[in-house]
Amino acid sequence: MPNMFRLATLLLFSLPMQAAEPLHFGGSLDNTEWSLSGSVFECRFAQKIPEYGHAVFYHQAGEDVYFQLETIRNLMDYSQARVSILPPYWQPSGKTENLGSAKIVKDKPNLSLDHERTNQFLHALMEGKWPTISHKTYYDDQRFVRVQVSAFAFDEFYLDYLECVKQLLPVNFDQVARSKVFFGGNEKVVDKADTDILDRIIFYMKNDPRVFAVYLDGHSDNQGRRYDQRQISKARVEDVERYFIKQGINPEMITTRFHGGRYPVATNKTAKGRAENRRVTIRLEQREDMPIPDNLLFKLPPRADRR
Repeated sequence: MPNMFRLATLLLFSLPMQAAEPLHFGGSLDNTEWSLSGSVFECRFAQKIPEYGHAVFYHQAGEDVYFQLETIRNLMDYSQARVSILPPYWQPSGKTENLGSAKIVKDKPNLSLDHERTNQFLHALMEGKWPTISHKTYYDDQRFVRVQVSAFAFDEFYLDYLECVKQLLPVNFDQVARSKVFFGGNEKVVDKADTDILDRIIFYMKNDPRVFAVYLDGHSDNQGRRYDQRQISKARVEDVERYFIKQGINPEMITTRFHGGRYPVATNKTAKGRAENRRVTIRLEQREDMPIPDNLLFKLPPRADRR
């Protein structure tokens, strides 16, 4: 009898390990919840993943949309997860589309997709398909988690998302907060290409009340006397300042400085390097803790049948 017990034990542990069915997280017909919030600066189109977190389509002004997975408590291993699109439940024989992999990270969001795959996710939802993230758990290589974005009620809320996107500004703060305009050898006045850049900055300043200051710094290359370098850098920064004021920016918001050739960003031994040094830099400062005014927030259009 002991020999039989040892044989049975040996056979049991020699059998191949079978991976358990994955833990599935995703909305159903009864509990799929979409939400939409935003302002002229961003749109956040999200679906609650019951007991797991949120799947978010985040669209910032001046950028394309991208997908984020935000978890309450991440169960996936911190490595490359599988990204795919599954067919609708009513087409079980449909083809699964493999979109490669994306890394699960400890910071939130726990996963982000590039713009291309994000738009593939949106397209799949319009077709009633289910975008899916699947991966092994961080605590057991033989256990898996599958998170799906439900296609239920997507069409209804997608129209609201498009309305939110329509009112986004054409640029965001990061795109204009640090900028430069350049000058020719003896030039002191901004040209048409420069004013196009300045116009973008000014447009943003007028539409974001959180911007409270703009710093203008004039620079030159190392040609000529140091006094002349300082004077030409002064003339350049004053010309940019005049343009801001002419376009309606409050002079009290503007701080100007001029440095001559003291702070080169490239070598002065080449024409290309000297051209990079002849510049005025523009830096915006923003009050990040200031609430966005109500008139800049996105308002959901009224609809009696909104879920």
